[in-house]
Amino acid sequence: MKLFQTRWPLFALASALMLALANSRDVRADDPGETKQPARRDVPTSSLVTRVDALFSRWDHPDTPGAAVIVIQNGKVLLKKGYGLADLESRRPITSDSDFLLASVTKQFTAMAIMILQERKQLSFDDPLSKFFSEFPAYAQSITVRHLLNHLAGFPEYDDLFVATGKIDKNWPRSSKSTRSEFEPTAKDALRLLEDVKTLRFEPGTKFEYSNSGYVILAQIVEKVSGQRFSVFLHQNIFQPLAMNRSILYDETRPAIPNAALSYKFQNGAYQDINYAPQNAVYGEDNIYTTLDDMFRWDQALYGEKLVRAETLKQAFTPGRLNNGKSIPYGFGWFVESHRARHSGSWLGYRTAIARYPDKQFSVIVLSNVADCGVGSIVDKISEIYLEKD
Repeated sequence: MKLFQTRWPLFALASALMLALANSRDVRADDPGETKQPARRDVPTSSLVTRVDALFSRWDHPDTPGAAVIVIQNGKVLLKKGYGLADLESRRPITSDSDFLLASVTKQFTAMAIMILQERKQLSFDDPLSKFFSEFPAYAQSITVRHLLNHLAGFPEYDDLFVATGKIDKNWPRSSKSTRSEFEPTAKDALRLLEDVKTLRFEPGTKFEYSNSGYVILAQIVEKVSGQRFSVFLHQNIFQPLAMNRSILYDETRPAIPNAALSYKFQNGAYQDINYAPQNAVYGEDNIYTTLDDMFRWDQALYGEKLVRAETLKQAFTPGRLNNGKSIPYGFGWFVESHRARHSGSWLGYRTAIARYPDKQFSVIVLSNVADCGVGSIVDKISEIYLEKD
């Protein structure tokens, strides 16, 4: 893990093992990997809820931050519940209507935006990056949209570049009440910084390396092709069609986030607000705020063709491949396993995770506003509780 907080998914171990087949470099994603597919057994609902409650007992108090959880099967909500507070100062409780920053779970929405444009024939997955931005060096001719979606492009992390070039300080994340940094980069600032990269970390297509930078670039491609702000494109083409009325992209316009959950970390004997970082307005890899109820609508839409055709959507859940033909554990915005697709996110004190078992029409989503909440592990345990063997 890096010295500075990054927007990595919390899942990593099995991905690292799988990726070792393609390359020996350590993966910077935190991924517990593929688990044995559980089978459902009939147990009293109250017993299941009690067992889930136990997973959140550390934060199920009137003076702690916490989490929101939803369990879905066959289009029905089996459990929807909030634990702890969205805001310690106002003592506002977490509910299914609390807005959480999705962190890297945002990537699946960015990937969907690209798929929508591909279906409209406004771009192709195999278009080179140079088609959209001529400012990149010559290597952009060998980087495709697909490489960016699959984390195969080889860009360094923009967070690191901002720090290394002295453009932002290292004092983050910190309290939202602290003095704001003198420079607060936008997504376009991040794009310009990446355009100045002279040498990639590896030849495109030869290695999987989880990349926030790639998804920042993808959001900029959406803007370039559509002629719209990314926030507007998401609203008109994803949020509005799915009635995700509480979902919003946070960008340099600094939109108000109604009923937002602030994020916290336990330090110096108390939970402290850590809701600020100078690059909070950079998007594409991150920055969608949403609620449990809206995530239910998103999850259900992925079983149909409300946004794109089934043939196109299938590519999101199909493992990508290196130039040598070896499979990687990532599709378009999703870590992909034999029986499930999942992703998690981590930024500031937000921790988020979604796991979908399509064959069972079963999903678990956890949104948390406390840094020490191990959402990846919790999602796995909730899945076991509801789908475990006799």
